[in-house]
Amino acid sequence: MEKLAYVVIGGAIGVVLTVALQTTNAMDHSAMTGIDMGSAAKADTSDMDMSAAGAAHQHPPRNVTLDAPMPSVTHLVFPDTMDGYNVQIMPRNFTFTPAAINREVQDNEGHAHIYVNDAKISRVYGSWFHLPSTIFQPGENEVRVTLNANDHSEWAINGEPISSAVKVARPE
Repeated sequence: MEKLAYVVIGGAIGVVLTVALQTTNAMDHSAMTGIDMGSAAKADTSDMDMSAAGAAHQHPPRNVTLDAPMPSVTHLVFPDTMDGYNVQIMPRNFTFTPAAINREVQDNEGHAHIYVNDAKISRVYGSWFHLPSTIFQPGENEVRVTLNANDHSEWAINGEPISSAVKVARPE
């Protein structure tokens, strides 16, 4: 029983350190790009291609195993009364597994990536995410969500990434 307690405590410390390091890394990139992400959400740009403005960020597709249930995703975008938008991500036949990030790939498990106008904003480890208004252009914007495996590859069916896209109009 004591060994189990050490494993649980060690895992919790690992998650806290990982989140803290990612937040620091995101703040550093935010300062580099001049984008103020606000205190509610910081962009995970650690693997974003900064060489070309607006260049799409992509991971290789990973086809879902044919005998596994086919996952899908849809999402809704709601205006936030304080600032920006709240995104509700609704996957089907998919489980968010934040503790398994960068570990062995398991069918229908992982995390999501969220994009605005083809620029990766962040990894998402649950059903809700806040997008500050500063990352939106005036006029029409596209918010896209992909389902990703633990190794960050995009889950796909017949080579087509499993994703959802919603248009959002930001007032001018």
